[in-house]
Formats: sequence, structure tokens, C-alpha cells
Amino acid sequence: MSKTPITEAQLGMPAAVISHTYIRLHGTQTADLTVLHAGTASVRVNLLWGGILWAFRTAEAAQGVLEAISTARATLIYLPADAAPPAQEPYDRPTIAIDWCARPAFAVTPRSTLIADRRRTVHWTDIFLGPLTIQLVDRAAFHSTIEVLQLAHSVAVAVCPDGPRFAADPTADDYRPAR
Repeated sequence: MSKTPITEAQLGMPAAVISHTYIRLHGTQTADLTVLHAGTASVRVNLLWGGILWAFRTAEAAQGVLEAISTARATLIYLPADAAPPAQEPYDRPTIAIDWCARPAFAVTPRSTLIADRRRTVHWTDIFLGPLTIQLVDRAAFHSTIEVLQLAHSVAVAVCPDGPRFAADPTADDYRPAR
């Protein structure tokens, strides 16, 4: 009997794994929302948002991401109202797909640095969501991102089997996370 080597591809081991990425948000955000397999265990609420595909598999995940972003509200005092976004060609923006299967752990940190000529301080907010860091550069990005994620959350509540348990809006003043 001869032995044949098993390749990494046969074991299902990828050649590379992205362990962390950054997404910088500035200016007004818009997104396209679609739903696949509503009311089933394989439901997906997809947001196509500036070259990024956000796929929410549960209402809990949509609520958790909205909660993480809305927590950044306390850091808005230092951000400009609307930073002019640099011009981007369609091929020049990041393309990534994120599957949110559960509520993410998160942390929000206000950040700042002096620019190269040391005349001005630039402020932004980092929102850490596991392998993803979202950088909010201005208040327009925050407010429009909240609107986009509120829509995704309300749709996820309507179409996901766990929707009724996670229907509370994290942006409401009386919000208490589901246990």
C-alpha cells in the first residue's frame, strides 16, 4: 500500500487569511439593501455599501453592529461636520465582504494626530469590531451610517427568525441590550 500526500487545498486550509482590515468612512453614506431567503434559517440581509458587502445572517448581528456604531456618538464633538472626501475612481476603492453571524464585541476610541506640518490636529474615531476597524472621519459619515444600519436592523428584525428577540433599537435612549 502506498501513501499519497494530502495537500493543504484538500485539507481546506487557505493560502492566506485576512486577520484585520480598516474601513474609513467620510461624507454621506448610501447603501443598497437586498434580502435573500427571508424567514428561513439561511436568511441574508445584504448591504452593498461603497464597495463593501455587509451580510447580516441574524437580527442579533445587525443590532450588534448598529449598537457598536451608535456608541461612537459620544466622540463626535471633535469631528468636523463634513470632511470633503477625496475623489475615487471605481477601481480605487476597497472591496471586501463581511458576514456578520453574531453580535460582535466592540470598542470605540477617539483618536487624533498632528499633521505633518504640525499646524493642525486631525481627529477621527476608531470603532473596533473584531477583525474590522471602522474609522469615522466626520459627523456626516456617522449620521448617515446610523441611518443605513437602522434600515438594515429593521429589515433584519422583519425577516430573520430571531427578529422579535432583537427588535430593540440601539439608538433609542431607553435601549437595553438583549440577554
